[in-house]
Amino acid sequence: MTVPLDKFVCPTLLNCPPNCTCFKRPSDRSFSVSCDSGTQKYLPKSLPDPDDPPPRTGRFHLNFSGSNIQTLQSRHYLTKTRLIDLSKSKLHSIPHEVWKKLSKMDHVDLSQNQLTVLPTFLGSKNITFHWLALYDNPLRCTCEDKWIRGSLESLGQRLFANCYQPPAMCGSPDRLKNKNVLHLSVEDFCGSPNYESVHIVEVCELKAIFYNNYSFRSCECFISTVTTDLY
Repeated sequence: MTVPLDKFVCPTLLNCPPNCTCFKRPSDRSFSVSCDSGTQKYLPKSLPDPDDPPPRTGRFHLNFSGSNIQTLQSRHYLTKTRLIDLSKSKLHSIPHEVWKKLSKMDHVDLSQNQLTVLPTFLGSKNITFHWLALYDNPLRCTCEDKWIRGSLESLGQRLFANCYQPPAMCGSPDRLKNKNVLHLSVEDFCGSPNYESVHIVEVCELKAIFYNNYSFRSCECFISTVTTDLY
């Protein structure tokens, strides 16, 4: 009987963090580290060597979904990480140097956390993401944050939308709470005294995106608006 290469996995115990499972997948040279929900307060300081045995060049697939991590510290292995899932955690702070490492990964899931501020360097044309999920974070939407709409909008389908809520949502100030960041104008961010009533009709459907032999889901939305001056 012939077993396909993609069915082979090699469990690793050496340097695997507590409450986690670690295994190599020879077919795509990935090294998966998956930790039980609620067991991690910080990123592990070290992980098994993804390049062992040589001349293998491995890349980490990290699953810390549902963790208790609040601040995402820099770790040397992040430069060797292809996918990271930190969804449904307690993240509220990510240092700039870590954001830069995240931007070079193929898949970054930061959804359903407590992130409020995005670093301004993300507005640079030299910074991009292959796939990013930010939904269900209470982002700050003040005048100094008005750049985030253009930056996130430029990601197009690389910014994941799940069809049930905006891909990026305001958490403050109160007048913009739960608003879709991509639907805001500069006047909305900066609190223009001229208010408008905007009725948005949005129809979404799931699409598949393929990148480097990986398939990711995204939600393609078609939007029409009707604007009525209130003053």
